[in-house]
Amino acid sequence: MNQAIVQVDPHLFNESLGGWLEITNYIMGQRAGRVKATEDGSVPPLSKSDLNLSGVQTIANDSVFAFCITASMAHDAAAIAVVEKGLQEKYGENYPGSFALWHFRQDCEKPETLDDHIGMIGRALIEDKPFEPKDTWNAGIRFLEKARTSNFVVELTVPLAQWHRNEWKAILAQQKTALHEPDTNIPPIREYLEDKRDDQSFIAGLLLAAMPAVDMELSEDYQGLLKSVSRRI
Repeated sequence: MNQAIVQVDPHLFNESLGGWLEITNYIMGQRAGRVKATEDGSVPPLSKSDLNLSGVQTIANDSVFAFCITASMAHDAAAIAVVEKGLQEKYGENYPGSFALWHFRQDCEKPETLDDHIGMIGRALIEDKPFEPKDTWNAGIRFLEKARTSNFVVELTVPLAQWHRNEWKAILAQQKTALHEPDTNIPPIREYLEDKRDDQSFIAGLLLAAMPAVDMELSEDYQGLLKSVSRRI
């Protein structure tokens, strides 16, 4: 699963999802005290009804969201289509993770939840819609927020950091005039782009550095969170 998400490999993702759901549900069930360990240590398969359990659906949606995020950053619409078709063929229309993938298919003019925003941004990316610098900044902060709540935060962080780095280098090269007070606000961005580490600290720091350039404001609490994430111990 980890490799499938990082490398945007839809076939490997489809092959791995079932086993991932089984082992994760089994471990979580043991921790919660609702599942007993098998005598031989084997992981019991999930029945058709098990696939509808809220816990299993949560794991599946998290997995599909993670894959679709890396696929959308790679502008790989075909990969998402392969996952969608493969899971439908294996599990039916209401396949595990269908709720997550639906967000990347819906027309959402007024997103309300984080998942709505992620789906809207992902769809715009895979359809290669033009992004203004502010759109890129908004996409980056939403992706970071989603990644930090995912079981795949480690797998998402490096591709997300690289996406940020590439997008902001392109903005400075091609969309400089679209930035607010570029003479003042570009140098902090350039300075942050010198950081070669692909981690959450880099992402949060770059978002903070770029915030004035896209004329964005955040609440003190959210700025405090980004500042906290940007610090390296």
